[in-house]
Amino acid sequence: MADAFPINQKSSGFSLIELLVVIALIAALISLAVPAWTSIARHQAKNSAVSLVMEGLEQARIAASSGKKEVWVVFRNELAKKASLRLVRQEATNFTPLGNWITLPQGITFQTGGSTLMEQKPPDVVIAATLGSQLPKGATLGSILFLRSGRIGLPQPGGPALSLQLADSMAPIPQSITISRATGRSSIR
Repeated sequence: MADAFPINQKSSGFSLIELLVVIALIAALISLAVPAWTSIARHQAKNSAVSLVMEGLEQARIAASSGKKEVWVVFRNELAKKASLRLVRQEATNFTPLGNWITLPQGITFQTGGSTLMEQKPPDVVIAATLGSQLPKGATLGSILFLRSGRIGLPQPGGPALSLQLADSMAPIPQSITISRATGRSSIR
């Protein structure tokens, strides 16, 4: 019977306490990493949104000056915290979308109010060409027109600086996109 319960035999493996300590350490590390990862992802989304808007504005300016056609940029906010922009070429009385909607990352929208380009509603013919249907309920539109020279046509010359501010559902985006009326070039402030 003495052999059934050996006293000095070492067991291999981990005890339950050691296993629980390791699991607790892993949980603590994960709880520290998740907020940092979320913050990095939101920062990347903000940078991506600013880049998409800047590229869209530059693409419109180049399309207007190289094609010698006026080009509208239409900005759209929807209720579901979804924002996008689209380029529309104007040839006499015809309006043709240039590509698909460029969608910003989820949760990032164009800020309304404060004399931004979201206060410049496009004409109805541009809205019809851009949307292909009626404006969805709760959606807001803004716009800017690039002339054949690449300069800004609408909003009319004079007045406050042309700006476009992005908003994030989780935190403010301090960068503002400004557009030169004289050259049509955009910059970040």
